[in-house]
Amino acid sequence: MATITPRIDERRIGELGNSVAGTVITPEDATYDEARALWNGRIDRHPAVIVRVASAQDVVATLAFARDLDREIAVRGGGHHVSGSAIVDDGVVVDLSDLTDVTVDVDARTVRVGAGARVSDVLGATQEHGLAVACGSAAHNGIAGSTLGGAIGWVRREHGLGADGLRSVELVTVDGDILTISETEHPDLFWGLRGGGANFGVVTGFEFDCFELGPEVAVAQPIYAAPDQETIIEVLEGYREFVATAPEAVTSMAIVTSVPPLPFVPAEAHGAPIVMVYAAYAGDPAAGGEAMRPLRELGEVAMDMSDRMPFVALHEIANELFPVGNRYSWHSVYASEMSDDLLERVARAGVTRPGTEDSVTVWHLGGAISDVASEDTAYAWRDAEFLVSVKAGWRDPAEDADHLKWAEDTWWSLRESAATLEAFYPGFPGFVSGDERTRMAYGENVDRLAELKTEYDPENVLHSNLNVEPAD
Repeated sequence: MATITPRIDERRIGELGNSVAGTVITPEDATYDEARALWNGRIDRHPAVIVRVASAQDVVATLAFARDLDREIAVRGGGHHVSGSAIVDDGVVVDLSDLTDVTVDVDARTVRVGAGARVSDVLGATQEHGLAVACGSAAHNGIAGSTLGGAIGWVRREHGLGADGLRSVELVTVDGDILTISETEHPDLFWGLRGGGANFGVVTGFEFDCFELGPEVAVAQPIYAAPDQETIIEVLEGYREFVATAPEAVTSMAIVTSVPPLPFVPAEAHGAPIVMVYAAYAGDPAAGGEAMRPLRELGEVAMDMSDRMPFVALHEIANELFPVGNRYSWHSVYASEMSDDLLERVARAGVTRPGTEDSVTVWHLGGAISDVASEDTAYAWRDAEFLVSVKAGWRDPAEDADHLKWAEDTWWSLRESAATLEAFYPGFPGFVSGDERTRMAYGENVDRLAELKTEYDPENVLHSNLNVEPAD
């Protein structure tokens, strides 16, 4: 018989409201359904209370409230969660989405960012000064979740991961301490936060290094018709040849999908099977156009939107391809090479997709990512040359079974290739659980992470995440 969790007493809710400067939202409030909604429309959970905090002190009060009532705790940043870890049934949500301040220090080339900010907030501020940060690849990515998992973005081969650009972090521990974390202050925790996720406390602010880039960058966006498996393989073979010698300034990916229903695309082309190649150049746009020219010559081009574009706009493409509220199931594996066998498996998944918004993407890694040793940050998979992501996307709940089955079957097929590693990117997890799941996310760094967990969260209070359990 299911256990029914009682609602929190109105008196306690009132006490919570008096103890925080932010907004307390309960199921009785008109804004409740909006506040519990995530980017992934497949997530439908009902927390007992959501606290849209206004400061780190509000986080302290909210954590104490939840622990006193022995309620599950979830932490929400930008709300761009595939797995829905930001929302928990019957529990307390620490909602950071109002912490969106972005402050740029042009002379120091740094930027301070609230934990509720999105990629668009940060780049919108830094690009006013011709500066950028390494960050997630989509404008609606939350800075907090993506950075703590690594943040694989559009300048990764030249400037590394988003986690590599961190200078410091403000964090609230489960016991209510507010700490500044950096290479010199709590360096062990700084190591763990760069790839270890939200396992050790609630991060309320970040400080990043900036670098010069933009406001315009050269972008390659050729689209190749891919009506069958053989054609997909031919295009991917050409892509493989290009990335083998690509300069680090070029960051690219190849996506097996269908023509999206974008307003500038003729309606008759919508839904046609294609391979899209996206690439950006982290440097002089004129040099970038020439460096990426071979990507526009991989076969018969159906459409080519290669051009210069604002660096901010490059990140907005994903907003169009993966809109808020659609249903998603995203997963991944790392790979050491684009072997013939792996390409065949990617192509086979491409022709068996149940819908036009499903896709398989090969991300080129290496470069500056690999310049950092795997043991130097919690992000463990520095030597992987590629990431292959499986992205099921659809709109009708009646189609759940078909898309979920395709995603799972594809993920297991990719794992059977000798080219793939027993590893996945924490932002796109796999269909495994328990110790195998943790090891695939954090690799050989998981034991050190477990020791940190024992020190900072020994009761595993923060477990609505890709969880690291405390060491025995």
